[in-house]
Amino acid sequence: MEIYLVRVTTDDDQKRYWLAAAPDQDAAVQLVLDAIPEGWAASPSGLAANDELATLGLRPGEVREVNTKVGLS
Repeated sequence: MEIYLVRVTTDDDQKRYWLAAAPDQDAAVQLVLDAIPEGWAASPSGLAANDELATLGLRPGEVREVNTKVGLS
């Protein structure tokens, strides 16, 4: 299980980032899509979650929105 950083675009074009504990990147994006409101979009971020974020204790299948001011590399 890996921790993936997923970029979310809201229906008013704001960018947000979510973490997802998933077996692969496609599964991570799907987990986030399942958690966000309809009309929002999710895609791989191209960024890596740093060690601090990777140790948040997410269990397989969990997602969590992160503050974009910290933890992105």
